[in-house]
Amino acid sequence: MPYQPDLRIDDPAGLAAAGATAWACEDLRQALRNRPSGAGLPIRLVADGSGAPVECPDAAEAFAIWRDDEAISVWGHDARGLVYALTELADRARHAEGDDPFAGPFPLVERPSARIRSIARLFCSESEDLGWFHDRDGWRDYLTMLATNRFNRFSLTLGMGYNYPYHNAWIRDVYFYFPYPFLLAVDGHDVRVPELSDEERDRNLETLKFIGREAARRGLDFQLALWTQRYDFDDVPNANYTVEGVTRDNLAPYCRAAITRLLTEVPEITGLTFRVHVEGGIAEGEYGFWGEAFAGVADAGRPVEIDMHGKGLDHTTLELARRSGMPFTASPKYMAEHMGLAYHQSSIREKEYPPEQARSEREQLSEGSRKFLRYSYGDLLRKDKDYSVLYRIWAGTQRILLWGDPALAGGYGRLSMFAGSDGVEWCEPLSFKGRMGTGVPGQRFNYQREGLAPRRDWEKYLYQYRVWGRGLYAPDGPADGWQRHLRRECGDAAEACEKGLASASRVLPLVSLTHGPSASNNHYWPEVYSNLALIDGMGRLNYTFDMPAPVRFGNAPTFDSELFATAREWVEKLLAGGTEHRYTPLDVADWLTDLARTSEQALISAKEARDYLRPETQRILIDVEICAGLARFFAERYRAAVWAELFVATKASVLFDRVLDHARRSTMAWDRIADLSRDVYHDDLTYGPQGWLRGSWQSRQAEMRNELLDLESLRGGGRTESLALSPEAERAAAAIEARRPVTTAGGLEVPETFLRGGDLTIRYSGPADAAPVLRYRVVDQSKRWRADPMRADGNGYVAVIPGDYLDTPFHLQLFASATVSGAPVLVPGLAGDLANQPYHVVMQA
Repeated sequence: MPYQPDLRIDDPAGLAAAGATAWACEDLRQALRNRPSGAGLPIRLVADGSGAPVECPDAAEAFAIWRDDEAISVWGHDARGLVYALTELADRARHAEGDDPFAGPFPLVERPSARIRSIARLFCSESEDLGWFHDRDGWRDYLTMLATNRFNRFSLTLGMGYNYPYHNAWIRDVYFYFPYPFLLAVDGHDVRVPELSDEERDRNLETLKFIGREAARRGLDFQLALWTQRYDFDDVPNANYTVEGVTRDNLAPYCRAAITRLLTEVPEITGLTFRVHVEGGIAEGEYGFWGEAFAGVADAGRPVEIDMHGKGLDHTTLELARRSGMPFTASPKYMAEHMGLAYHQSSIREKEYPPEQARSEREQLSEGSRKFLRYSYGDLLRKDKDYSVLYRIWAGTQRILLWGDPALAGGYGRLSMFAGSDGVEWCEPLSFKGRMGTGVPGQRFNYQREGLAPRRDWEKYLYQYRVWGRGLYAPDGPADGWQRHLRRECGDAAEACEKGLASASRVLPLVSLTHGPSASNNHYWPEVYSNLALIDGMGRLNYTFDMPAPVRFGNAPTFDSELFATAREWVEKLLAGGTEHRYTPLDVADWLTDLARTSEQALISAKEARDYLRPETQRILIDVEICAGLARFFAERYRAAVWAELFVATKASVLFDRVLDHARRSTMAWDRIADLSRDVYHDDLTYGPQGWLRGSWQSRQAEMRNELLDLESLRGGGRTESLALSPEAERAAAAIEARRPVTTAGGLEVPETFLRGGDLTIRYSGPADAAPVLRYRVVDQSKRWRADPMRADGNGYVAVIPGDYLDTPFHLQLFASATVSGAPVLVPGLAGDLANQPYHVVMQA
């Protein structure tokens, strides 16, 4: 007979009578039922926090828990705040190691940092995703996990299976790609999928209704993302399903009616996400379609958020959403289609500025006048905006390996509200698995080693959701919130797992930020990296789509050219006798080496633990070791690239040995990764049909070794020119050898706000070899940065940003560069944990 807890919930105000709070009370009772003994103190729900012994924050979704000898008191600013408080107690009960089911820090008072904290789960493959879509017990557990970890929105994402809707030979797996006929029969429109039975279509809708109800029970907003509004239905020879009954004339009326019907059938849907550029199937400039679609949202007769994916988004489309009368949101990407560090890139790549002429008429915005919005916030952050801005973190950087760094998660929590923004949506792990028709039955989990796969695909990443959700909600929340999970799952290896994974989780975001051969996740996957040659004409050249020539490692742009220099840029500046104020590839290499060393030290500690061989521990430590190997691989690539660029520029053969030395070290690091992963992960991990979107670390090993053989042949065959170092080259080589890392020193006195059209004075305090340079730009990615030398003023320096520049609808961002005792300095620059914002933001008053 199961244990029946003696739990009393005192609720004099009736706060738990219905809704999400009632669900959370039952979740707490269930957590106690699953314990062998010990109910703990009664729980008292407090309606008014004014008499509490702690300060109860006046903020939506805030909560407080305190404890005395008689009861545990719980207060929430609203129903969602109460849910977070009660699920915190339930989570403690599930993880408690002793007799006290609620052991942990008291009092606990938290308020949200990011207003929107969303998770996107993508359906891309019938063979790999249909199972979890219909798994109702799985949905109950998954949505409970999201609510417990302080997420407040869940986005079920349909129609993201392909990049473009008109490359017809590619289109194979179209289940939910054009989602409406897979869910509904719409009155007045004979649109159907002949290969899909009415029973299966109705079952799909019933599952969608179930997901909506269960999300609402837990207090989660339920977003439905409908990314594709058409494709070439009549010309898809390889598609596994076809769509009949849609024509150019009836598409917009059908979609309008289907949207209204969906919102009527699933009243729990709180918002719809649309891809409003050409990749969603509607040519850019066809505003009539979006007027109809948005009217379909309004026809549902209740407030439903219209969320427009940012790429190519223009103010005409925003106005269409405004006229619908619905709340509306613009959702740009955080940093291209990758995950970088926690701050918003201070500049976009050169390739993202608008061209003189658009690539095609149907891409007149996303590849034309609005191209600066492809991979960042563009010009959306006006002070007078009447829409929300939500950032979507794309799944280009890390799709397989575990991630879990409380410092970076907290950084995202602090910084996703940048310049009046509203929050962040994260495309969860395994996003795009089986995409573009590459689903493999039985390979959803990626593992081939028996005993490592958990029960459900997302359960491998339980720690990742926990760290991410709690970091977004309360960046400075107590570590017990994630440590209790590791203690239960990893036993005495918990501390080593936490430290190792924290360091390992910074590796790929740092690499993505500083090495950007493609902004597209369809061409660049740093986790399972396709080699980019150090010297022209060697290695695989699958990055030509999205980076400038010459296509080699040292010329790959960074995703923040205002703060990070490429190897080629740095070498060219050194040869010209200049100095570099930005972080160089050697700064990045040093960071990566430190992260590898910290991760490896944690791995050594973990091997001494009794619980080292637990599957949960092994899943973490294997991924930590792979990330540490990636850190060493890329660190050596950055170092090799600096010497390779100097060699390419000077043709001095004496430099080539330096290139070879670092290239050999990078190949050795990759060999270690391949040996480790060979019997753990499948040989063909499929995230797309092209060779660089599938495969594995072991399958990439040959291309790494082949480039090294080419380099050794070039050196040994006498094909490097035996030129001596010129004075310029000698000076540059000496500067590289003597290079000192960029540091932070001194400080800037920066007002919190400025008045539009008025001058703004900025002061620099601290030492400097010469006048520092103030670098600034309005918060508009379509604009270029300015650089003004500061003038001496007393014990420091001062600069005035003129009022004519500040006569703008945008806020302002700035930082300073200087040299101190010969070393480059950035203020504020990046902190040691790489989790801060390296510039100041001044809000317009």
